[in-house]
Amino acid sequence: MFLSTSTYPEKRIRPLCGAAALVFAMLIVGGIFARNGWFPATDALSGKRTGWFGKALPKNASSSWNPFAAPLPTPTPQLSKENIYAGSRLLAVVDANANETPPADLAVWRPSSGTWYVYNLVTSAWTSYAWGNSTDTPVQGDFDGDGKTDFAVFRPSTNVWWIATSGNSSYYNVTFGASGDTPAVADFDGDGRTDVAVFRPSTGVWYISRSSDSGTTTVTYGVSSDIPTPRDYDGDGRADISVWRPSTTSFYTLRSSDTTTQKVTFGNDGDTPVSADFDGDGKANYAVRHNAGWIIMNDSWTSTTTTTPTGDAATDIPVANDFDGDGNVDIAVWRDSNGHWYIRKSGSSNALREEAWGTSGDKPVPALWRR
Repeated sequence: MFLSTSTYPEKRIRPLCGAAALVFAMLIVGGIFARNGWFPATDALSGKRTGWFGKALPKNASSSWNPFAAPLPTPTPQLSKENIYAGSRLLAVVDANANETPPADLAVWRPSSGTWYVYNLVTSAWTSYAWGNSTDTPVQGDFDGDGKTDFAVFRPSTNVWWIATSGNSSYYNVTFGASGDTPAVADFDGDGRTDVAVFRPSTGVWYISRSSDSGTTTVTYGVSSDIPTPRDYDGDGRADISVWRPSTTSFYTLRSSDTTTQKVTFGNDGDTPVSADFDGDGKANYAVRHNAGWIIMNDSWTSTTTTTPTGDAATDIPVANDFDGDGNVDIAVWRDSNGHWYIRKSGSSNALREEAWGTSGDKPVPALWRR
């Protein structure tokens, strides 16, 4: 895709020849291939990084074919969704009739057995995986950058992270953190992989193990009563260090794009922070769950929307994620008493979906697993 806002004065056009003509022809052909998605990248549904030159492919499209040979595969690979920069603004771009982002899977982790149970909402297939001990804390992240969530736990007793990667079916462990730390994983360096990270309430310090270069970032930001809420609030492709402070009912964010602090105040003491990209613009919205309602701040931080999605109880666990694959995070809760998920679809339908997955005592961990 080429974007131009410039105008050019009248010039005499001279015929291209030799190397210049060859480069021009290659650009034209490359542009055609780029527009049609004939280049290798991450498969939109399977997460496999195959194909030609960077466009996401449909689930049943071939991803190892030669674009210079015929016939074309069926269906033809096409872009599902990408973010581009126009000046300083991040724009979400979706090709017409292309596949949208795949929906998140329902998933729970069962402490009693250390087993993960994952349910695919598209195919109704499910899988289980034993990984972790009863005292572990499950963490959700794509630590190997293959587009799929990895089974991972943080073990407070030893400060060890145990990660089973989906990309090559291997596992590894990392010792990172100290007693009393809170896991605060996110992609802070923007390399497409989740970084191991903790927030230390006793000192208000963040420790981030960067996946891009194996270095460690240490930032003092927060107080002991804060709840870590790392998200990409400024849309620069990197998660921002951020906390929710119940005592002041405020979010405090250290923006990665310009290193300034952003404060947004709304909600009530005792609310649960549930920030996510509810409008699909590539930036997280500040949001809290108040009793059974959700209060979501728009991107200009001038107004809020209050929604009661399910008539749910205050004890339900918020599990916001994109369950319908439209690029917008859906308001959702998981009810421990019956193991049911209640999902309020984003968009005009605003329909309520109820799914049974899990039992009392489980910990819900929705994400894009695609096993």
